[in-house]
Amino acid sequence: MEFYFLELPSYISLAVCGAIGLVLLIIHFGKYEVSIKLTNNLIIFSLSSVLLQVLVVVYFSQNNEIGSFSLFYNIVNLFVLTFLYIYRNEMKLNYYLYWSFALFFLMGMEIRAIQTLGLGLN
Repeated sequence: MEFYFLELPSYISLAVCGAIGLVLLIIHFGKYEVSIKLTNNLIIFSLSSVLLQVLVVVYFSQNNEIGSFSLFYNIVNLFVLTFLYIYRNEMKLNYYLYWSFALFFLMGMEIRAIQTLGLGLN
């Protein structure tokens, strides 16, 4: 069974997380002066794209057998988003580095969820 309608939001969210993570990494190592409001909006945009992608996958998995592994990695993304929210104030020292690595981790989990789409059918 083909799951193209589930792959498109995943690829969009993957590209957004990768691009914004790379921008934050460049800001950190390039020592650029960037408005914290702008970077907060970029981070919120990328995290909301991940959340929207996970909700789309969970909604469409009710009627289709997408596979237990892909659904597992999407649920792990929800847990990661929860922990990022809990520990957001802990990493003020290396703000850009922390968020870039967090977005790269979410990007890796989305890649893994796409790779396992349709595997491990119940």
